[in-house]
Parts: sequence; C-alpha cells; structure tokens
Amino acid sequence: MGIGWLALLDLMSREAGATERPTIIPGPHRAPRAKAVISLFMHGGPSQVDTFDPKPLLAKYSGQTLPASFGNLNLEFTKTSTAKVLASKRTFRKCGQSGLELSDIFEHLPSVADELAVIRSCHHTEFNHAPALYMAHSGARLMGRPSLGSWAMYGLGSASQNLPGYVVMRDGPLKGGPMTYGNGFLPAVYSATELSLSGVPIQYLDRPQSIGGDDQRRVLDFSQRLNRHSLAEQNNDDPLSARIAAYELAYRMQSAAPEAVDLTRESESTKALYGLDNNLTRSFGTQCLSARRLVERGVRFVQLYHGGGGDGWDTHGGNDSKHLRNGRQIDKPITALITDLKARGLLDSTLIIWGGEFGRTPTSEGADGRDHSPYGYSVWMAGGGIRGGTVYGATDDFGFRATENPVQVRDLHATILHLLGLQHDKITYYFQGLQQRLTQIDGDSRVIREILA
Repeated sequence: MGIGWLALLDLMSREAGATERPTIIPGPHRAPRAKAVISLFMHGGPSQVDTFDPKPLLAKYSGQTLPASFGNLNLEFTKTSTAKVLASKRTFRKCGQSGLELSDIFEHLPSVADELAVIRSCHHTEFNHAPALYMAHSGARLMGRPSLGSWAMYGLGSASQNLPGYVVMRDGPLKGGPMTYGNGFLPAVYSATELSLSGVPIQYLDRPQSIGGDDQRRVLDFSQRLNRHSLAEQNNDDPLSARIAAYELAYRMQSAAPEAVDLTRESESTKALYGLDNNLTRSFGTQCLSARRLVERGVRFVQLYHGGGGDGWDTHGGNDSKHLRNGRQIDKPITALITDLKARGLLDSTLIIWGGEFGRTPTSEGADGRDHSPYGYSVWMAGGGIRGGTVYGATDDFGFRATENPVQVRDLHATILHLLGLQHDKITYYFQGLQQRLTQIDGDSRVIREILA
C-alpha cells in the first residue's frame, strides 16, 4: 500500500507540475576568469613518465620488478607483480624561469613553460579506453552522461549568435564513439557541432544553388511555424525544440561558419607558426589555428582530439618511438596556440587543457610498450586564470600512483567550471528523480585553488 501511494503521488505531481521541476541557478555564479575553453585531448593515453613527470629511478631499476609494496594489480595486459620496470628514454630539462621539467619530445613547448600548470597527481579507476574516455569527459564511467562541453553550454549559453557554442574537431574515430563528447540527458540544444578538417566544414550547411536567399527564408519560416505548432501541442518535445533552434542557427551559420574556418585568410607567417607548412604538424596545426579563430568569434567550448584513427597515444608497443612521433605532431601547434592567443590578448580569457583518458605504466608490456594506468597521470592547464609555471601533486617514485595531493576527475571539472564562473554544485539538471551535476552527487569535489592565479 505504501508503494502504491508513492506511485500515485509521483503520477499526480508529474501531471500537476510537469514543467515546475527545479533547474539550475542561472550562471555565471561569479565573475569568470575564462570566457572560453580549448581542450586538447590526447586519445589513447600519453605516458606521464615520458612527458611531464620525470622519474630517475626508472633507469636505476630498469629490467627489475616493482617493489612488493606496490601490490599485485592485473591491468589489461600487465600483471604488476611480474612486469619489469621500463626506463624512459627521454631526457627532462628545466624550462623557463619557473624551472618546469619537460621531456625532450617537446622542442617548442619549453618556450611557453611559464604559462603551464602541470597536475601530476590525476587519477581514477577505469583502465579500459571507453569507460576512461567517458570518465574524463563526463565524470562517470558509463556512457550517456553529458560531457563537460555540454555542461558549460548549459550553464553559460553561447556567446555567438551565428556559430555553435560547442565545437568538436578530431583526426579519427574515438574508442568511446561520439557519445564521448555528447550531451547525454541534457537538452539536445547543448550538443556539440562537429567540424570537418577537410572539404565542407559542416555537412549539409550550404544552400543549394537552385534556391535563392529569399526563397530559403520563406521555406524556413513556414517550416518553423509548423514545428512550433507541433511543439505547443506536445508540450515538451526536446528533439523538436532543438531542431527549431538548429534550423535558425544553421541559417545564420551559412555565412559565418565558412568564414570562421577559412584559414586562407591567415597570413603565411601565422600558418607557418602553427606548422601548416609541414606534413607532420599540418593536421593538428589546422585544428589549433581553427580553434583560435572560433574562440575569437565567440565559440564557448572547442574540443580537439589528437591520435584518433590509429594507435595514437595507445603505446602497447613502441612506446618511445610513438611518443616521439606524437610529440612532434602536437608540439609546434600547441606552442603556437598559446603564443598566438597571448599576442592577441586572448590567453587570459581562454582556458587551455591538455591530457588524455589515463596515463601509462612505468613497467613494460612486451619488450618496449606500456599498458594503461589510471592510477597516476598528468594533465596541464594554461591561460584563463591559471597560475603558470606551477607543478601540483606528485606520483610515487616510479610514477605509478598519485601520492601527493591526489586529484580526481571531478576536481578537474570543478576547477574548470570555477574558472568559467560556475559553481559546480549549483549547475544541476533534474533527471531520473535527482538533481544531476557534472561533479556527481555521491562524493566531495573541490576546486584546485593552488593552481589559480
């Protein structure tokens, strides 16, 4: 009888106040430090001990097993009790006035070392790609939750009337699929728009040559009247609401979007700065230069991916050679992005994030590979209210586990939202009977204030 009464009350409340469910406290909740975010995601999982977390003991214990104190973990392809330590072949050197230690796979990045805040103690529990990708983007291991970009759009809206607020560019498929950067249960209007790196930037955006501008506007107005009539009858149809907004945005984008990603408008020196004159750096350089142009035009969140379509940063074999290749592909474009934004006065208002879905083991997989390791890995941020030249947190002597000031994914997300002027526990969405939020409701999250300017 009690369950029956609860069910009746739930049905009555849905019918009486279906549109009165609680929503977010409108943002921003405080003055934002960053107006836009550019996320540089290294698909596959870069090795922290070969990039931003030097561990001299790896050379000393190379070929030996880890101390017994590390315990016995069965990772995807590695048993830590029997795997041998694999020394890094990279040389680390102190860079900039801050003395930030960077691997020699980066030739250009040391010139902007004083802009970076490296977090060496990131960690979570998912050591397979798909759940780790969902974790890194949405704070949960299962698919179907909104990504960080969608939450940012939900909390702040778009700053551009003629371009989408959330844009994705990638160089290949992701192991977690498009749901990795999806809107989840948030309304479809907060989903990402994917831009192509070659050919037409957005499919089906161009107006057919047989239709004039006035004719297209009349057709659009008529179809929108029908859509709004249907919407009024259905009371709440999220896909239809999103379609109405998408049609209007697409109409305005027909002139704005091609101009925004037209790199021929850039000087030859700027294109060379990003590495567009070199086959090795052209792909990611195109993404980075396009991201700068989009941010200039008011796009709120730009998500870039490197390493899709192949092994990428997933170095189960040939760890060192693949890191050298990947490092050379991204080094010049990323350095150019930071340098260019700073020269244009945009770095202070643009938050840049670099990282992958996890790190890699200090032990070997096969002869020269490293397995996945989510227990301690590195992420860095720059611009947008970040105190550059900073190192926060640490892993153990071998770079396996986060030991000092451990940082969960939800702490990273809370910090990013904070810099955008949003309070992570106030930006919520009512779904499945709960006020859902990016940083989850089942644990504590904190802003990493030690890396803030």
